[in-house]
Amino acid sequence: MESDRHRGDNLQDQLFVKVFTAARVTIDPSWCSRDVCSGYWRLYRNGRDGASVLWQGGEYRLTPRALHVIPAWVRFSCLCRKPVDHFYVHFELIGLTAVTVRRLFQKPMSLPDQSLPDPTNVFRVKAWVYEAMAELFATVPSQRWTELHAAQTRIAPALRYIEDHLGESLTNAYLATLCHCSEDHFIRLFRRTLGQPPAQYILERRIAAATQRLAFGDESIEQIAETLGFANRYHFTRMFTRRMGVGPATYRQQARV
Repeated sequence: MESDRHRGDNLQDQLFVKVFTAARVTIDPSWCSRDVCSGYWRLYRNGRDGASVLWQGGEYRLTPRALHVIPAWVRFSCLCRKPVDHFYVHFELIGLTAVTVRRLFQKPMSLPDQSLPDPTNVFRVKAWVYEAMAELFATVPSQRWTELHAAQTRIAPALRYIEDHLGESLTNAYLATLCHCSEDHFIRLFRRTLGQPPAQYILERRIAAATQRLAFGDESIEQIAETLGFANRYHFTRMFTRRMGVGPATYRQQARV
């Protein structure tokens, strides 16, 4: 007898939505930020034709009567030819690493339309985002999720610790103890699982956190640098610019699109 019972032991069960902002606005030709890239996701729903995003694959139209997802780390520019009613949500998928995002979701994508929630009701907004993500994840074969979950299980304690202690010193030796293996074995396992060494992953997570703080908070750049474990503002600016293509101050000015 077949069973539809859900077993809570896959990667999707470890994902949680954190909403940064949701709003309904009118965009116009001034909506023209260039070369945007963020450590958080975007979900758009437009009331009429007239707006697009430009990415390496060409022009992607933000057509009406559809939801449009721009995954984290996708680089794009904005284009708007006339005033358009624009509903947007900026959010993070906690538990999905940047490496996994890049492996699974590499471009803007369309999803079936949904009734718009009240942007001031965070619970309805989250439910709206979860429903959209359910549609998106349904496009990924279940076997792929199983493989990703199995690969990350061995280093999961280290990933959780990194996420909770981004501003602290994070040594390979200590992270290895959390995973009950030697330091050399941990580094090899981490690289094999995520395709990058622990230090690079940690830097990427700090940069991702910085993009969120710059876009949605009012901390100074010096405070962000200190909180996220960078030596000083200059070190932070150098690392941020190398990864994002612009400095923190410029990023803060253009991030909210």
